[in-house]
Amino acid sequence: MAWRRRPIPKRLCPWLAAAKGPSLRYELMYDGAVRKYPDGREVCEDSLDGRREYLRRLGVMLTRQGNRCCLCCQRIYALHDATFEHQRHRGMGSACRDDRIVDAEGQWINGAAHWTCNHEKG
Repeated sequence: MAWRRRPIPKRLCPWLAAAKGPSLRYELMYDGAVRKYPDGREVCEDSLDGRREYLRRLGVMLTRQGNRCCLCCQRIYALHDATFEHQRHRGMGSACRDDRIVDAEGQWINGAAHWTCNHEKG
């Protein structure tokens, strides 16, 4: 009686998802920290590099606003007290999210706000 063996899998761990190729919907920027869509929107990724880029952009917005909240005009004392105030509301599960701080014409978009102010605004 001959024993039948399973074929050897091509991948070491076949149950893990295979690496994905480049996307046709967006391109990655800053070593994968930001997604750039064809309509010009930029979205910071949910990763360590994406979080660093998000905080860098938040710091730039705080500096240009003179460390003031864009909603209540009170002083923001620390970066961890601030968050993005998106000009276009995120809605639809963040389908329209745009994390840019300057648009294509060079105009300021989005701003830095207190967590509490942004939460109250909704």
